[in-house]
Formats: sequence, C-alpha cells, structure tokens
Amino acid sequence: MREQFEDFKFRKSSLLVIEQANNIIDEYVGEGFDLTLRQLYYQFVARDLITNNQSSYKRIGSIINDARLAGMIDWDSIKDRTREYKDVSHWTSPEEILEVYSEHFKMDTREDQQDYVEVWVEKEALAGIVKKAFRGVKHEK
Repeated sequence: MREQFEDFKFRKSSLLVIEQANNIIDEYVGEGFDLTLRQLYYQFVARDLITNNQSSYKRIGSIINDARLAGMIDWDSIKDRTREYKDVSHWTSPEEILEVYSEHFKMDTREDQQDYVEVWVEKEALAGIVKKAFRGVKHEK
C-alpha cells in the first residue's frame, strides 16, 4: 500500500532511483519474491546502476525511505526480516485450536531414511528465496 505522510521535492536523479526501485520491486513481486533494502541495493549494484560502496548504500536507503514517506513506494514492498510482530495466540474454542494446529501436522518422512539433505543459509535475507526454490522439490520413498 502506498500512503503519503510527507511531501518531498525530489531531484531528477532521486526520481530516477525511485523509478528503478519500483521496476526492480515489480520484477521480484511478479516472481513471488519480496526484497529487503539490502537485496534491493544489491540489485542496483548488479545492474550497474550504482557503485558498491557505503555512501551508495546510504543514498539508496535515504531515497527509498523518503519515497515511502512520500507515497511513491509501497510500504509492504520492502521487508525488514529482523523485526517481527509478536502476538498472543488466542482461540474462541478448543475445536478452533485443534483445527488450526491440525493444518500443521506432518509425518516425519526422514524417520526411516539412512540419509537426508539439509539446506542451510548463512544470511536470513536469503532464506525466503532458498525456501521458495526448494518448496517445489518432491521426494520419493
């Protein structure tokens, strides 16, 4: 959702960055992915739109922040995976909790296997991309 909280007078160079950011975000959303600010920044670097240095990262971060406040970039389009909303779980009946948790029941398909594959990711920012890549992988017994 794009929601404007402040008015900004952007330079032409900043407006170009905002347009490029929205194009990159749209590409990733179209593929079913979301981006962190760091991933968006590295897309700018990989596409040779900016140089890879601390001042470029700060500039992109500042422009993206201001563009979100100005309603020019969707607030939900950039994820901050280091902060999660925590809520107290609650249900209206014992039946409801059983229904909710029954959806999460899974048999351990590795229980009788001699070997199995584990995938580890060093950066949390990549976990969603790796998970999506492995989600479609089927295994046979």
